[in-house]
Amino acid sequence: MKRRKTGKRNTKSLCAMMLAGVMAFSLGACGSAETGASGTQTGQSEAAGEIAQADTAAAASGETSELYWFSDVSGWGPATANWSTKESPATKYIEENFGLTLKIEQPPTDASTKLGLMIASGELPDVMSITDADMYKQLVAADKVWDMKTFLETYDPDSHLLKDFPEDIKQALTDTYGGWYSYPSHMESKDNREVFPPDDQVWIDVVEKGSNSCIMFNKEIMDALGITQEDVRTEEGFYAACEKVKTSGYQVDGQSVLPVVLQCNLWITGSLDSIVSWNFGAVPVDENGSYRHMELSPGYKNGLKFLNNLVQDGYLDVNTLTIDETALKTYLDAKRVFCWIGNQAQQDKTNMPWVSYGPILASNGARPAMPVNQSAGTGWIQTLVSKDCKEPEKIAKLLSWASGKEGLLINYYGMEGTDYTIDEKGIVTRTEEGTTKLAEDYDNNVLMWPFANTSFERNTEPVPDPASNRGVEVSLMPALGNYEDTYIYDESLLGFKNSTVIEPSSDLGIKLSQIKNYLESQKAKIVTAASDEVFETEYRNMLDTLNQYEITAIDEEYNKVYQEYCEKKGSSIEDVNADLYK
Repeated sequence: MKRRKTGKRNTKSLCAMMLAGVMAFSLGACGSAETGASGTQTGQSEAAGEIAQADTAAAASGETSELYWFSDVSGWGPATANWSTKESPATKYIEENFGLTLKIEQPPTDASTKLGLMIASGELPDVMSITDADMYKQLVAADKVWDMKTFLETYDPDSHLLKDFPEDIKQALTDTYGGWYSYPSHMESKDNREVFPPDDQVWIDVVEKGSNSCIMFNKEIMDALGITQEDVRTEEGFYAACEKVKTSGYQVDGQSVLPVVLQCNLWITGSLDSIVSWNFGAVPVDENGSYRHMELSPGYKNGLKFLNNLVQDGYLDVNTLTIDETALKTYLDAKRVFCWIGNQAQQDKTNMPWVSYGPILASNGARPAMPVNQSAGTGWIQTLVSKDCKEPEKIAKLLSWASGKEGLLINYYGMEGTDYTIDEKGIVTRTEEGTTKLAEDYDNNVLMWPFANTSFERNTEPVPDPASNRGVEVSLMPALGNYEDTYIYDESLLGFKNSTVIEPSSDLGIKLSQIKNYLESQKAKIVTAASDEVFETEYRNMLDTLNQYEITAIDEEYNKVYQEYCEKKGSSIEDVNADLYK
């Protein structure tokens, strides 16, 4: 068994946008509407009443309108397998009560390009659920979408959203996009928790210390080979455990076991740039508190070397870095993986033996450093309403219903009495019929993601069975954050990275684009280096190339905005491991 001496190979050398709380099932919804003038307040209540009566009459008579809804969201909508708008209690309710049938368009590729062409032609969908921040801003700049306050005041003045939409999220949307133009999915904030308070401490831990990215171990393999939590707690112990797995000859159903896998072909963002770099204390600031690309942090180098050690010693098969998520799941579902370093939300973990003990402690004593959004975010999917929509009244009422408790209960759980029961505390329990429907009839078509509300989930969901997918999930998510020495910093201080700090067409903007493209390939070269010497050469090549691309000048521009965020929020990020590298 190979053993490393501390200081030689490892000493000075890794989100909703969806929160882990999100159910791993999906459905579609979509829209159509017609422009209404901004109008006046006079007569709106009477008009709303007349509209409601007309909608009810239309639904009762079987008359429906088609709602054209555009989505760029991967994993929700027509691009997903076995998808149908008919397989959901929510969409059935919408058709029966609002007289709207859903026509969802979700281009499998280049969704933003198609939406951009529709903006140029002036022929927009009625409703758009998008994740592209630049496209959002383009729609606002072109005056193509409704301001939500004006829209609701005009077409549904009694909407609860005018009274209880979370103010902190509204402010975050305003800071990011210049106003409240959308309804965001997967909302989680202090003000939203006042509307839907969490029912147990387990959800608070997930919010305050949780992440989808985890270092997970297969407890069945650990027990079979006599590997303990203490064995995998340190870097040296982890390497020794991997060696034991590699040389043991242990098999699962006649098949060999992989010591380590990352997040398949998404391993850079899903493993290295998240949990691995966090594990080794990489942060996006220097010792003076100034912003810098995290790739320049010494802790990031340690994360790269950690993965390279796994490759050199045969614990991490480089072929698994190019497989897709479907292939990855075959290994995970077969229980053939000892250690999975990646996004736990990408697998149904029901009755799976995954456990997480938090960090693998670095040999040089570096503290783990983990980003958690401590301020209101802007959610994930942004649903906007076109000013040229055909049925503005129906869309306004649909938004109000779907975002309220009645709509959320139907969206998440189905029909009360048939699919679920609810106790006096508001905690929901699925019936046997509801559970069967979720697993079989609805497949991945149950939840309308644009209206998913994370705080609502944690307000109504009972503490999950430890053996359920959700139960395993909530035990994994806060593991790194619960470790007593983990440094948790406010991820919202980096919110400016989602905006255009540097003009893309400028000299620095072009260099920044080149850096992004370069780093993806260079990180792969570094991690798969055949020797320590090649590793150091490729790492030095990365630093030299970044300097040629004026990384310092780019970071200086980012730092100006970062410092503004720090001043505004009254907090900052610290390089807690700076003294280790002086």
